[in-house]
Amino acid sequence: MRAYLIKRLLMIIPTFVGITLITFFVIQLAPGSPVSLKLEAATGGVKSEALSREIIEETRALYGLDKPLHVQYLSWLRRVVTFDFGRSYKDHRLVLTKIFERLPISLQLSLISIFLSYIISIPLGVYSATHQFSLSDKVITVVLFVLYSLPSFWVASLLIMLMGGGDFWDVFPVFGLSSEGAESWPFWHWVWDRVMHLVLPVTCLTYGGLASLSRYSRVGMLEVVRQDYIRTARAKGLSERIVIYK
Repeated sequence: MRAYLIKRLLMIIPTFVGITLITFFVIQLAPGSPVSLKLEAATGGVKSEALSREIIEETRALYGLDKPLHVQYLSWLRRVVTFDFGRSYKDHRLVLTKIFERLPISLQLSLISIFLSYIISIPLGVYSATHQFSLSDKVITVVLFVLYSLPSFWVASLLIMLMGGGDFWDVFPVFGLSSEGAESWPFWHWVWDRVMHLVLPVTCLTYGGLASLSRYSRVGMLEVVRQDYIRTARAKGLSERIVIYK
């Protein structure tokens, strides 16, 4: 067991290096660069060949972009490991500060969507497994596969159009986490306002994971209910509810 754990822990190193290599080279292939951003900001859109060349050289040296690619990668990897993400090319604020500003919102949305995914998908998977090949199982399967196939950005656009005041109903807000001045409202009024703001984004984050988790739950339950100890529990006279849910 110890050798297995050590082996798995050591596998983290090449995995981490591989992920960082792919990430770094994807960033290099992306269009645009800090050089062009700074050039536009410094010249105000006015093209001057001499000025442009000077700013380009200064910016490349400032960000280490004039060094060989492997040197850039090692420098970038060192900063990633030490959580030194530098400053934003756009507003020159610390990237780590900007991450911490947005992290609570991302965590809030992610945790809610994960909780809802599990609390809905597991009962659905259990129900489908215990009613295998029934009409309800087939309907659930079709609906979940359709949900799993829908891209979230497309669903988000539809929800904005249908429920966010686009072309039909204006039911849910489509931006922000709270209405203006909500901090001075009574607590339950503020909670309801927050929930209304979270409905659309949480829906877009939840339905895809819900569909896949429900299928995993169904497959796992089908494997378990065929085991010998389940047959023994039924032979002892235990109710179906206890056999399935306990």
